[in-house]
Amino acid sequence: TQQFSLQSLKQIVLVFFLFFPFSVILSKAQEWAAESWTNAHNLTAVMNQSNLNEMSGLHWNPLTNRLYAVQDDGWLRVLQYDENTTSFTEIATISVAGNPEGIMQVEYAENVFYTADEKKYEIRKYTHNDDFSIVSLSQKWRLLTPNSPMTDTDNDGIEGIEFIPDSYLQEAGFISTETGLPYTSSKGMGGLIFLAHQTEGYIWVYDVNPSLSFDFVYVGKYQTGRKESCDLSFDRTAGLLYILHNIGSNFLEVTDLSLQNVAGEQQFKTKYEYKLSNPTDGNDNIEGFAI
Repeated sequence: TQQFSLQSLKQIVLVFFLFFPFSVILSKAQEWAAESWTNAHNLTAVMNQSNLNEMSGLHWNPLTNRLYAVQDDGWLRVLQYDENTTSFTEIATISVAGNPEGIMQVEYAENVFYTADEKKYEIRKYTHNDDFSIVSLSQKWRLLTPNSPMTDTDNDGIEGIEFIPDSYLQEAGFISTETGLPYTSSKGMGGLIFLAHQTEGYIWVYDVNPSLSFDFVYVGKYQTGRKESCDLSFDRTAGLLYILHNIGSNFLEVTDLSLQNVAGEQQFKTKYEYKLSNPTDGNDNIEGFAI
């Protein structure tokens, strides 16, 4: 197991984990099986140091071997991994709109990425050319609208974003909390967008039309194992959703998308839970995670 960390110049630490599947079920809140922070690779060392601040979300593209890291002050870093040298190089530093706390892609082969903006409560879609010299805001979906019950909790809003294809939702028997019935996408994305929320740790789920701004269906919100959630990453090889929690200590919850009724609400069943050790420099706010 290898652990790669990215540290900002202030108080945010991002963690990028590469790992092989475990063959046994681990007990709840077991320590994450990773190397020590002092032995981890600090990827901020290969980044342009200008405006390097407030890192918050991560996404790994396994097709292009690229790591996307967003800063919540409006910047995106793209790092290219070289399998021959086992090293990363920063290939783009991009200014993006607003307060991006999370980042994800739908199709790994497309020059498209999506961000979650916490202060504007928006999902934003960006397109770009091959070398990232042209990046354009294509569509956006504001979630503080009458057809979405999400409320403005100021800076305690959406922190993480992830896409889950319909095939995994169907296999898990995923249901809408609005209807209580099985739900897969109907808006053309081929899956649903999951959002990690800082307030009470809920995962909010939306069916988004990728071609039309403000066109979406609210699918529901789902309890997690803890009262704050800050990032999400879905492993498409295993069908597992990883939920990062950062309250008190840092925990990583893993679910196969199956649900249970708890106190009248739908909650993801926790398959595993890991406790993440804090860095030795006292910087213990781990906010980003990628598979």
